[in-house]
Amino acid sequence: MKRLVKNSLLFLLNLFIVGCSGTSAAGVGNTGMLNGVWNKFLWMGQLGFLNMSSGNSVVAFTRILVWILVFTIIFAVVTMMGGKKGALSFLNRGQGGVVAAILATITAIFLSPSVLLGVGTGWATMVALLLIGGPVVGIGFLLFKIPGNDEEETRFHVFLKLVLCVLLFWILAAMRTHVNILGGKLL
Repeated sequence: MKRLVKNSLLFLLNLFIVGCSGTSAAGVGNTGMLNGVWNKFLWMGQLGFLNMSSGNSVVAFTRILVWILVFTIIFAVVTMMGGKKGALSFLNRGQGGVVAAILATITAIFLSPSVLLGVGTGWATMVALLLIGGPVVGIGFLLFKIPGNDEEETRFHVFLKLVLCVLLFWILAAMRTHVNILGGKLL
């Protein structure tokens, strides 16, 4: 684990150094090299090396993330099921990495952009529902549970409920505005 963290930090340091090395002698920042690296990264995700460029950077970046995810899962399964008496004991760690890389590449190349965008939209909707719905449900729960079972409702409890209602109203109004802006209809 320490080796992985050390290697990751060294990799990020190298990326930082490569990004900083694109500055000119006059002191004016030149991000051409860093943009070139990023564009090459997206070009791979757009399947430009196969002359199948889709032109959409979101799809390209999602394709790269899917490749990383599939590779990680398959490599973990191959490594876990390897060992001396495992079901995949005929594969060593290097061969498992090659198999995982090939399957991840096939998966990333043959997933259609509509599937990638659909899955991404589904996950984004679920996370948004949890991040927005969680506080709304929690505040609603507090409105019914304050005061406790044996306590009488005091002015402080009423004030606290009023503050919670205002907070709940603010969250819902902010979300309505944001959704309308995203939908192109500002009311």
